[in-house]
Amino acid sequence: MGFFDWLRHRNADSDEARPAAAPSAADAAEVAAPVQPRDEWEPVAPFVPVDAAEHRTVVVAATAIAAGDRPESQMVVRRVSAVNPEHRLVSCIASAIAAGSMETSQFVVKNIYKKVTEEDHAA
Repeated sequence: MGFFDWLRHRNADSDEARPAAAPSAADAAEVAAPVQPRDEWEPVAPFVPVDAAEHRTVVVAATAIAAGDRPESQMVVRRVSAVNPEHRLVSCIASAIAAGSMETSQFVVKNIYKKVTEEDHAA
């Protein structure tokens, strides 16, 4: 009997002596449900709407690029958004900190939340 056999045998004996505890429904729901931020946190949108003054210029440029060499094509632009600079800055900083010294690592930032202060609640 080798060392690993002794260890396996010892673990099997201790498992039999211990009564099996069935996981409760509350434990299963807690593990399955993702953690939701409290009311004091609000999500930061990755994109914000474009100003009305810039809307026409962006739509014309986007449709011209998308049409390419097909002038007979028609397009409908439903929404124009710009990248939120706050979201971009926080995701870049968080990824840089998480990467540390590993230059080849990659990260995907799925959600960013900001803490709501008392002044924001009053407004």
